Amino acid sequence: MSKGTVKSAPAGKVSLGNKLAFASGDIFGGGSFNIINFLFVPFLTLVVGIPMYWVSVILLFSKFWDGLIDPFIGTVTDGKKPGRLGKRRYFMLIFAPVVLVALILLFFPWNLVTNSVALKIVLVIFMYILYATAQSFVLIPYYSHASEMTDDFTERNKVNAVRIAFSLTSSIVCVVVPGMIASPTKGDSGVSYILMSSVFGVIFALSIIITALFSKEQIVTPPVRKKISFRQFFRPLKVKTYRQYLGMQMCTSMGMAVMSSFFFTYCDFYLRRYTYLETMESGASRFPIATVTAGLMFFAQIIALPLYLYIIRKKSKRFAYIFGASLWIVLSVILMFLPAEGAISVVNNSIVTTAGVPDWFVLVMGVAIGLGIGGTMFIPHSAFGDVCDVGQLYFGERTEGAFSGLTNFLNTTAQAIGLSIPPLFIGMAGYVETQYISVEQYNSYLSDPQSALQQLGMALENFKATLVGETYQLTPVIQVESAQQAIRFTLTLLPIAICIVGIIIAFKYKLDKDMQTKIVNLIESKDSDPDYESKRQELLNQL
Repeated sequence: MSKGTVKSAPAGKVSLGNKLAFASGDIFGGGSFNIINFLFVPFLTLVVGIPMYWVSVILLFSKFWDGLIDPFIGTVTDGKKPGRLGKRRYFMLIFAPVVLVALILLFFPWNLVTNSVALKIVLVIFMYILYATAQSFVLIPYYSHASEMTDDFTERNKVNAVRIAFSLTSSIVCVVVPGMIASPTKGDSGVSYILMSSVFGVIFALSIIITALFSKEQIVTPPVRKKISFRQFFRPLKVKTYRQYLGMQMCTSMGMAVMSSFFFTYCDFYLRRYTYLETMESGASRFPIATVTAGLMFFAQIIALPLYLYIIRKKSKRFAYIFGASLWIVLSVILMFLPAEGAISVVNNSIVTTAGVPDWFVLVMGVAIGLGIGGTMFIPHSAFGDVCDVGQLYFGERTEGAFSGLTNFLNTTAQAIGLSIPPLFIGMAGYVETQYISVEQYNSYLSDPQSALQQLGMALENFKATLVGETYQLTPVIQVESAQQAIRFTLTLLPIAICIVGIIIAFKYKLDKDMQTKIVNLIESKDSDPDYESKRQELLNQL
């Protein structure tokens, strides 16, 4: 056993109760990301009334702040002396209630406060910064805590499988339920988003508290106090295996950010564009194709866990990742060529449309895409502890917080890129957001349609007008053709390119079960093996 590393129990089996307590924390990790990824862009554009291209700026600025604080958080958790709540769980307990408050403020409809677009942008950025700070103070310790649960390769996979199952179950709930509580189509100026964020904020805070109080790590390490510096922060990048792991993780995060943030937009404003128009105007119900498909997409990722555990046992984590990414590519190509609804004629003031692709086929596509995404998501999560073992071999000390902090920073950067590129292109292509105007302005548009077209970006009849007090909320029910095509291509071409990069990186990843076992055994024999240094260098060269 290496100097300074103490195992509070024989590293190996992790009890079921401990696995469940640990996995509880990813109810927040998986669910919160999906609430934000699926709902935040429509909330900002179709409720708050912020132009699409400004959404790109908001996401980039907020993620930049997130990246700035990550090295501080990782270093602080590494330097804390282990106590009753270990080195990490203390921070999770403290920031659990902050998550609740920050989520409510993040989804607060600032259109109720002001009609100034500039002020709304500033308020959203400030609240996103608050939320990102609370999220990082929870998730960086949580991800570091994952590598401390056990150092057994097989048991580590099982622990992460339970965790991913919790995460994906939460993801499904957070794809389906929040949209039932809050939606731009409710015409309530966003009040329902306050209720939605309050309900899920409480659930997330409780899940974090359960992990903080009841999850027990097997591996306890002494505090590692480092001076915060850019050089120290980026030190894990010296490890080649970590760079490869990080590349796969970033590709997954970027692809998921694109898919989740714009899948609803793709269904509503492209695939089912005329169905969306008719139901928005008439208030009639329709089959929630986007919600059901997204739910199936995440349910399929749960089903995929035993499949990928089997592939890992028979092949390797590298093979499993490549398999999942390849499947995602093939399905994205199919998704790109799915036919959208087309308008044929107008009968009795109703649009007669072609059906486009059948609902059942879209649902099948959702399941299949979920199976592909499952591999690219599970493998990096399950590999983090293995990579930390390599880091301990390389540096001679175990600093999960440093690895987790840098991972979260670069992973957040990847998400920011994935989230900011589509709204930039879609906004430039003419996407029209919800707009708030006075009664007088609305009446002037009725008498001067050409002025409405110039000011609103589309004809007035392409909006659903809802009178709220003395203000009209104009919600677009259809988008211009150029914006529709931009939505279609960003949702498909970007994930294809990202997955190709991920596959190239995965081909270079050589850390398998046998290699990880050799690394752990060598670390434990550091003080007793006279040939430790030569064996250490040999293993590092093989990676």
